[in-house]
Amino acid sequence: MIPSDLFPIGIISKAKGLKGELKVFLYNKDSESLKNDLDIWIKHEDSFKSFKLNYISLAGNNRIIKLNDVDSRELSEVLIRKKIYISRKDFPDNKDFYLVDIIDFNVIDINKNNLGIVIDVVNLPTNNSLLIEYNNKEIMIPIIDDFIELFDFENKEIIIKNSNIFIEKC
Repeated sequence: MIPSDLFPIGIISKAKGLKGELKVFLYNKDSESLKNDLDIWIKHEDSFKSFKLNYISLAGNNRIIKLNDVDSRELSEVLIRKKIYISRKDFPDNKDFYLVDIIDFNVIDINKNNLGIVIDVVNLPTNNSLLIEYNNKEIMIPIIDDFIELFDFENKEIIIKNSNIFIEKC
């Protein structure tokens, strides 16, 4: 049965070697979500297929993974450019919240002006940023103390400060 709480964590970038290994680009380069014997879900056309993660190794900013039942280069090449998903229940338990938790939160400034909603969280080399739809435009706000006042999980809101820096550009 396909879990209802699947989240994309990366994409398969290429086949590696002859035994079915895959090079994976993770959306969060610091992610600790992949581990041996984890169920990985790959979307193919309109359905998901489950694979068991046999092993994982590090290759620069990418990971090399080996999935059970993918034992040849031909089988691995079919999976290139496919997103990989894991169930929320398989996320590591070492965080208070995950960035995916704040997608769809309302963004307001400290004066209670509505600035839009979070449509995505972007992982950049220097910091993570909120991608917000504001006045039919997309703006990015870094998730740093200079701009984030409060994550209000009860009301599904993010209160930001210094909003004039972003609003003037729109």
